[in-house]
Amino acid sequence: MATWVLRDIGELLTVSGPSPVRAGTTEQEAQQQAERALAVVHDATLIVSDGKVLFAGPSSDSPALHLLPQPVLVQSARGQLVTPGLCDPHTHLIWAGDRSREFDLRNLGASYQTIAEQGGGIASTVKATDQASDEALVDAMLKRLDTALCHGITSIEVKTGYGLVPASELRLLRLIHAARAQHPIAVSPTFLCHVLPPSAREGSERERLVAELADTLELAKQDGADAIDVYCDVGAFTLTETRRLLTRAQQVGLLLRCHAEQFTYTGAAQLAAELSARSVEHLEQLDEAGRAAMAHSQTVANLLPGAALTLRLPWPDAAALRHAGIAIALGTDCNPGSSYTQSQQLMMSLACTQMGMSCAEAWLAVTRQAARSIGLGDRGQLVPGAPADFVVWSADDFRQVCQQLGHNLVRSVWVGGIEQVRDGVRTAGSA
Repeated sequence: MATWVLRDIGELLTVSGPSPVRAGTTEQEAQQQAERALAVVHDATLIVSDGKVLFAGPSSDSPALHLLPQPVLVQSARGQLVTPGLCDPHTHLIWAGDRSREFDLRNLGASYQTIAEQGGGIASTVKATDQASDEALVDAMLKRLDTALCHGITSIEVKTGYGLVPASELRLLRLIHAARAQHPIAVSPTFLCHVLPPSAREGSERERLVAELADTLELAKQDGADAIDVYCDVGAFTLTETRRLLTRAQQVGLLLRCHAEQFTYTGAAQLAAELSARSVEHLEQLDEAGRAAMAHSQTVANLLPGAALTLRLPWPDAAALRHAGIAIALGTDCNPGSSYTQSQQLMMSLACTQMGMSCAEAWLAVTRQAARSIGLGDRGQLVPGAPADFVVWSADDFRQVCQQLGHNLVRSVWVGGIEQVRDGVRTAGSA
């Protein structure tokens, strides 16, 4: 594999500075710390060899070309912005079916109950997913991964969740692995305990299903799941059931995640943090006890602006999380019902305009902190030895990416030292 030298970088985010997560800092101090964490370099050079970063820093400090592993290929960034590849730490990318009519009905005032009675909601996705062939589901996920890649995403978490019963969820887990093997994006699979099917919402059938899910977790681990996620809310799993599932997952060696405090307060965020969860998701209804537990356990807050916007929920309190010293990550929550987007750029814009985050904080939330939340700590930064996953942007300042609402500014995307997107178009990905 050739050594690539990307020179003439106007602005390079190495994201190699000290962690900005410190409790009790003022807003001004927090913004200064976030910018230091980005470790911005101007007039920079990036050198890639054997799929890893060899050098990322000032052009004046760059090693001479003749000293690099040969052959050497040189490319110009034309003075533009270069950053680590983005990480999306919360998605539901594997499903079949269409819920656009439901989207229209909800915007016109139809309630969730009315939509469900007409065959909509999660049940419609579960039915369509169950009826779809394995090949169709893998193909659909690959296309969604391609879209994510063209938006600058080079690592991603993908949940099961549209099977509801153990055998169907394990099927989706296997299909996530099949798609992962065919795509350059680094995929972290999560086994999701989503909601209970109508046949098991109460009594002995409910107890039986929860027990079966708990018994399935060891097999999910063997089948390649990195983590479990439990959805704890009204209409989903109770706090007691969530504790049972997370505790069992911890015993079999899965990382812990939890959909927590989205529609109602349940105490799930505090519970998950006390069990040393890697992340908790949503958090629109988070309380002080939950924040304190998360800060103590260093649990990452995965905030999902797309879902809050679509469902018209209160915006998560990023300022309170920042003040508590909690690391924040941003995710698209890409799913067919409540956040149908694969644009982390849009999530950054919403975080800045609606949640009070600075541009520097938003960048940390889709790079290093997002990668940390899914256990990919070597990604989301451009330092020697890190995977050579990076994006060249049609921008010359990192703030411009946050400023533009929904416009894709990606010029090219490299994964493991191979250009996968050129001029915004997916390439064959050859070396």
